[in-house]
Amino acid sequence: MQKQKLPTYDMQALADYGLDGIDPSGAVLLRYERGEWFLLEGQEIEYLYILLSGKAKVFMSDAGGRSLLLCYYISEGILGDVELMMGRHEAISSVQALTPLTCIGFPVATYAQALLNHLPFVLRVGQGLALKLHQSVANTTEIILRPFEARFCGYLLLSAQNGVFTERLTDVSEQLGVSYRHLLRSLKTLCEEKLLEKQADGYHILDEATLRKKAAG
Repeated sequence: MQKQKLPTYDMQALADYGLDGIDPSGAVLLRYERGEWFLLEGQEIEYLYILLSGKAKVFMSDAGGRSLLLCYYISEGILGDVELMMGRHEAISSVQALTPLTCIGFPVATYAQALLNHLPFVLRVGQGLALKLHQSVANTTEIILRPFEARFCGYLLLSAQNGVFTERLTDVSEQLGVSYRHLLRSLKTLCEEKLLEKQADGYHILDEATLRKKAAG
C-alpha cells in the first residue's frame, strides 16, 4: 500500500460524496496493488474508503471460517460505511484489491463524528446502503436461481487480468460455494469448448464473446 497527501484534483470526488463541507486536510490518497487486502473481517478499521478506480472483491466468512464472495466494487463507492453507521470499529467483511486500486481514506478515529454530523454525507451514505441492500438481494437470487456455469463465466471475465485467469482454484471454489472437483470439471469443459486454454501462467481466455453469452445465462 502507498499513501500520500490528497491531491487537489481529487477534491471533486469529495463533493460527489457530500464531503465538500468536510475539512480534507487529514485525508490521504491510498494506492493498493492487485491482491492486497485493505479491510480484514474482525480487525479494526483505520479508514473510511472512497473508491476512485479499480476493482475490489468483498468477502464474508461463515462460522466454519469459509469465505463467500459477496460482490465486486468497481471504480466507485464507499467502504466502511456500514461499520460507521453501526458504530462498529471492526470490519464486518474482508476486501481485497482485484486490480490496482486507488481510493481516498478518511481516518475513522479523526473523522467519524464529523462525518456522522454532516447531513449531505449521511444522505449519500443512505443512498449507497440502499443500493448495497438491493445488490445483496440480487446476488442472493443469482446464487439460488442461476446455474453455476453462468456465475463462473461471469467471475472469470471479471477477475481475469489481460485475458488471463490466475486465481487460486481452492479459493475460488470456496468463494463461489461449489466443490473443488466441480470447479475443475467446469474449467475442463470450458477448455474442451475452446473458450479457455490452460497454460503455465493460468487459463487464457480464447473466446470472450461466448463466455459473455454463457455468463448472461
